[in-house]
Amino acid sequence: MEANHTLTNSTTDSLERLRMENVLLVEENKKLTETIDWMHDTIWRLVRTQRPEI
Repeated sequence: MEANHTLTNSTTDSLERLRMENVLLVEENKKLTETIDWMHDTIWRLVRTQRPEI
């Protein structure tokens, strides 16, 4: 019974670590997506100012 309880604790700890890592990755992905959006907008703004016919 003790081994089963330890396995459950180990599994719970692993799941919690994975959940936290997932949260961090989601946050990082959001920041990267915002950066890409900003870069895209900036590039297009520059292109439009240099070539207004586009």
